[in-house]
Amino acid sequence: MQPFSITLFATTGDPEGIRHLDKSNWSGFGVVFNKELFASLKHEPGFNQAGIYILFGDAAEETIYIGEADPVGDRLKTHVSKKEGWSWGVYFVDRNHKIGKTEVQYLESELINLAKKYDRAILMNKNIPNPPTMSPVAKATAQAFLNDMLLILPMLGINAFTPGQQNEQLDEVQPVSEESDVFDTIVVPARSDGFNKRFIEENCWFAIRIGAKYIRKIKYIAAYQVAPVGAITHYAEVDSIVPYGETGKFQLNFKGKAIAITPIPRTESSEINMQSPRYAVLEKIQRANCLDDVWK
Repeated sequence: MQPFSITLFATTGDPEGIRHLDKSNWSGFGVVFNKELFASLKHEPGFNQAGIYILFGDAAEETIYIGEADPVGDRLKTHVSKKEGWSWGVYFVDRNHKIGKTEVQYLESELINLAKKYDRAILMNKNIPNPPTMSPVAKATAQAFLNDMLLILPMLGINAFTPGQQNEQLDEVQPVSEESDVFDTIVVPARSDGFNKRFIEENCWFAIRIGAKYIRKIKYIAAYQVAPVGAITHYAEVDSIVPYGETGKFQLNFKGKAIAITPIPRTESSEINMQSPRYAVLEKIQRANCLDDVWK
């Protein structure tokens, strides 16, 4: 693989505002945006071009919706008006205008297939489109564009379209240790928006894979807030665990409000991977000074 650089430009100086995304030696261009800033998006590059877009919600795992449109801005406007469950998104267009309607249909089909294959996110698309009929030249152009997108997306923290690491257990929550299945708590990674809305305001957490035999063991849930916090900050007593739609995952409802604790940070030297939920023991969480103490 060849080295490359990515530039993420905060157009207003706000790191959570509208951001322009550029990659070296690529004619593509991306715009990252929050839902509440959509009114300003119409002035952004590519808003009136054919484009591919991905919308994200903040849950225990990524919830994503993948779409295409020509122009991309009109379709995004529809998603805003319907008040669907997403909080931010990114769209990609081609500055050389070689990615048109057929090409973005191909990109949509390929991204959906990748998301289904790797099963690292909750795919909200109800319809699975077939790839369009296209010339070999058009397909090669679209595939090259997709290859660059797949290099960029993980650098935005989007892992839905790439395989997990060999040591990443995706089918089940990581155990307390290889020798023991003694636990009473599940610790979940949480982004700030999802944490505040679900964990704090709605007293629940969802989209968690849990082995059926372990459900009865879970009495508590703890939240590990990802960067920039990087620490376990709250826990709650679990009232019920119910299926989350037809995803094969579960929603945990709390008995009451989450309880704040002294943050338990992940140190720079920590070998603990919090990319996915982990089983733990609440008593060890309450005594811990850092993340490694929880899983000694």
